Amino acid sequence: MKDQFFSVAECLFKDEKKMEAVPLYRYVIERETDHNDPTCVLCQYRLFQCLVGISSDGNKEALERFEPFYGRLPEDYRLDALLLMANVCYSLSEWRKVERYGNELHKLSQNVYEKLINEKNVKNLQTERHLVVYYGHGLRIKSFISSLQGRYEEAKKYVYEYSNLGWFEFLDETGKKEVEKFRTWGKGNMYALELKTGNVKVIQEYVDYVEKQNEILPGALNIIESANAFNFYVDEALERLIPKIPPVNSDVTYLDGNQLFQFWYEKSVYSFKRKRFVTGIEELLYALYLAHKMKYYLGFEKCVSLYREYSDYATEQQKWSYKHIVEGVFDS
Repeated sequence: MKDQFFSVAECLFKDEKKMEAVPLYRYVIERETDHNDPTCVLCQYRLFQCLVGISSDGNKEALERFEPFYGRLPEDYRLDALLLMANVCYSLSEWRKVERYGNELHKLSQNVYEKLINEKNVKNLQTERHLVVYYGHGLRIKSFISSLQGRYEEAKKYVYEYSNLGWFEFLDETGKKEVEKFRTWGKGNMYALELKTGNVKVIQEYVDYVEKQNEILPGALNIIESANAFNFYVDEALERLIPKIPPVNSDVTYLDGNQLFQFWYEKSVYSFKRKRFVTGIEELLYALYLAHKMKYYLGFEKCVSLYREYSDYATEQQKWSYKHIVEGVFDS
């Protein structure tokens, strides 16, 4: 009976009917007394994949439920799990966990690669993507953490590594395309690191890059954060990028939702620094709405605190909007 429920759940999952699969995975988990049972562990992973969405609370709960089990997954499934866990932790701003899972992803992908080199066989690897993807993302996460901690030269070394993965064996056409993606991402991240060290000269090139690669939101976020850190004037760059970022009321992934919140919060800080108070409050209300929508309470508190500093400049309409967001009248 358990195997039948699991098989049906897997079919639904593969057909992108994840919510329909959830009760079936729960059924298998609840009726399995051995939590080390491979099918039970895989159901825990599938449940995690199904439940990850835009809600910060929901993602945190799904992550905490799954964390005790991921180490029991076979190595190939664990590669996918670690990448997803790192992304979820990124959306929650849980940087220590991002670092932890990024390091594990990098180490595991290295180990799997070395085994495949010895066995000369990549066909039995049951991963969602090519192995080079996990290796490259492990390095990307290490670069991100180094940058976050202000170790920019170290971050550049990791960027250089994942930008040059042509040496990787077992590269079929799919693998070669992934290597090219990392090379392209590396170019953009080098621009971002130059910005983080105060090099304003690369802004024009970086804007051209993010427009060409359709990396508008993360690019705009990098620019506004650097502008606030080094007091750059970036109005011209933002005029090009802001019309192309997702509207605040659009359906976005949990990762884009987090970046959208961070952008509008930083943009409000940028406006306040330039005494554009009404504009800054309007932008802060965008961030407040997004934090409310995602149930991102830490971000919500940041917005409320900043609003109180500048509330005297708010228009009556803005005061009304603030009041209704805080009271939870707007749907999340």
